[in-house]
Amino acid sequence: MAVIVVGSINLDLIAQIDRIPGPGETRLAHHLAISPGGKGANQALAARRMGASTTFLGTVGKDAFSRQASALLRQEGVDLTYLDSHPDLVTGLAMIGVDQDGQNAITVADGANRATQETALTHLDRLIKADDWLVIQNEIPLATSDRARWIAHQHGAKVIWDPAPALVDPPRGLWSSDIVIPNQGEAEAILKESVADVRAAKAAARHLMDRGAGAGIVKLGGEGVVWATPHGVFYLPAVSVSVVDTVGAGDVFAGALAARLDRGDLLADAVFWANLAAGLSTTQSGAQPSFPHWESVRQYAYQQGQKEKER
Repeated sequence: MAVIVVGSINLDLIAQIDRIPGPGETRLAHHLAISPGGKGANQALAARRMGASTTFLGTVGKDAFSRQASALLRQEGVDLTYLDSHPDLVTGLAMIGVDQDGQNAITVADGANRATQETALTHLDRLIKADDWLVIQNEIPLATSDRARWIAHQHGAKVIWDPAPALVDPPRGLWSSDIVIPNQGEAEAILKESVADVRAAKAAARHLMDRGAGAGIVKLGGEGVVWATPHGVFYLPAVSVSVVDTVGAGDVFAGALAARLDRGDLLADAVFWANLAAGLSTTQSGAQPSFPHWESVRQYAYQQGQKEKER
């Protein structure tokens, strides 16, 4: 059993600012941090830290950025045997502004990520097995993500599709992923409907299944998470924490969800742990450095349970 992520890998430049600038506006940052990132790499690290044997398939440039972008993955034991490098494209970069409330705005230069195509798919076809989970997103060519989904299903594996960044008309095949996990804004974009509150999110989760998903999950940030299965629609409030930085929280959710499902959890239990891990990741600055390990997530849940018993 393993989690395999086919996706993007970037180096993040994170600027702390008082507020996100509007069109034509310049704001001075009071702090700049450089951190490894990219939705695919983030999800692979999150899955690994939550206890899953994890392999990452992606592409970097042959530049200094590539070492920084892959450093934490390598350090944490993510299998990078099949990480490809492109001689003519730079490693992907993400420019991230984070305001005083922890909200963010992100611009991504995809660079070598756009070269994640046939080589990665050949590796995937050779690696993936029936009891594995594949995680895909939209920061590499969509044809690659769609083909990866097809390969996984041909081998009997399960697929989680994180439709980010949101696209109005994603390839039809991606809808047949076993679990589709947009956030609120992404759900609105791909479903072309308002997702203004929990009630609307419940409808959206059902509509993800109507499009072909085995289960639909809508992440609501500070409002929690909603998910729909053939057995019903469910809601879980967000974890009550002091938010410092929300960058990467959605990726933590995806990676943690895959990890716990890979470990044999039922979907409801996996959602619980993913929601908790994502919440805890917002209590520290940066993306990958803030991702929690399984032991700390489990310990937090135990401590909160003890507090409830004492009330």
